[in-house]
Amino acid sequence: MRPENIRNGIRKLKSYGERNGPEALFFRLVEGAGEILENRKYSLERERSLPAVSLKKMETEGPLVSVVIPVCDPDPDHFAHLLDSLILQTYANFEVVIADGSRNELAERVVEAYREDPGTGFRIIYKRLEENLGISGNTNEALKAAAGEYVSFVDQDDLLEPDALYETVQRIKDGALMVYTDEDKYDSLTESFLTPNRKPDFDLDLLLSNNYISHLLTVKRSKVEEAGGFRSEFDGAQDHDLLLRLSRVLPRESIAHVDRVLYHWRLSPSSTAGNPESKLYAYDSGKRAVEAYFRERGINASVQDTAHRGFFHPDYSSLSVSRDKYLLFVDRRLEPLEPGFEKMMAGYFSRAEVGIVGARIIGRTGRTVYNGYKLSENGEMVPEYGKIDHRFSGYMHRASMARETEAVSIHAFAVRSSLKELISGDTFSMCDKIRKRGFSVIVDPRIIFRIK
Repeated sequence: MRPENIRNGIRKLKSYGERNGPEALFFRLVEGAGEILENRKYSLERERSLPAVSLKKMETEGPLVSVVIPVCDPDPDHFAHLLDSLILQTYANFEVVIADGSRNELAERVVEAYREDPGTGFRIIYKRLEENLGISGNTNEALKAAAGEYVSFVDQDDLLEPDALYETVQRIKDGALMVYTDEDKYDSLTESFLTPNRKPDFDLDLLLSNNYISHLLTVKRSKVEEAGGFRSEFDGAQDHDLLLRLSRVLPRESIAHVDRVLYHWRLSPSSTAGNPESKLYAYDSGKRAVEAYFRERGINASVQDTAHRGFFHPDYSSLSVSRDKYLLFVDRRLEPLEPGFEKMMAGYFSRAEVGIVGARIIGRTGRTVYNGYKLSENGEMVPEYGKIDHRFSGYMHRASMARETEAVSIHAFAVRSSLKELISGDTFSMCDKIRKRGFSVIVDPRIIFRIK
């Protein structure tokens, strides 16, 4: 591990301890040690798999995709590295649209070198801006110059896998209006890949807690325009704000996820990827983006910071929901750790799409017994985050975030009263029927019950 990363890690832990206290810091250190081991394992596995990667035949049939890159004083080598990764794309029908708000001409020189190279293989639309308009303003300027039916949003120093656009377009051909892929982080000094973000399929509740979608994001351009484009008041979390607004104009079934790591987010001291303390304003912007989502929907929920930067807890407990709107079931063998649990659960029904809300159940030792369910590779329902101490946040902190789940525990849940005929002792069948009615199935791990 390079010294710079060690220093960033120490700063991050110090800040975490100051914000959350020594006990939380202890559990974070224990969990962080496991993450370091997983990173090493991932990096080694990726190195071993690289020689086996076979590129697909160059694909030309499909919609024109505009790769939109807002630029402001990039490192020329990093910027060129990104353009090199675009040259290697196995999908050919795309253009690159660059809006440059730099204070110097370094980025423009890089662009001209690629424009003059006959081996580049794609059209570059370059727009030099009179002033830096910020990342939202610069991106909106690039969108104005884009001709593609779809747009892919890429940062100025990141990298794409050769088949990133190819895999994206396959989902578009299947009818998707928005496509996102898995991603990881790239350390250019050690040339290693770290922290893979393996994402779930579209999950609005998880998106309300954190921008888990991020990159690579590709959207039908008309839908970006319908949502209102990027808003400068959310710079730093402008993509989170856009995604939340897109969730209101896109049918859920039109959002597709490519479960492969096809985007690499470059680590640098000035980026949130390399140093989460470097852009604290971005976390404030993310929180305000979630608040704006609720405000624009007419839902008076509050948004709370969590122990982890950039992660939030929507709080519905102050909302007034009539008792006849929901039914509450809690096994008599359970005791709540939170006295206000009923208000926390009831508040979810202020959102018309929520059908059922479950809780986390822990054993006497504090280990998780139930925290939602997932489908195993064999098609069986298994508990999520089972057996981990409830003070651990889990992979990508998702064990501590409200999110959609295949099923909730039958021992503690609240369900919308209009769905009472679906209530049964078989939680998997019950939740499946609720989902088929068009409602979401949510688990909120902050609502904790302990087995007596």
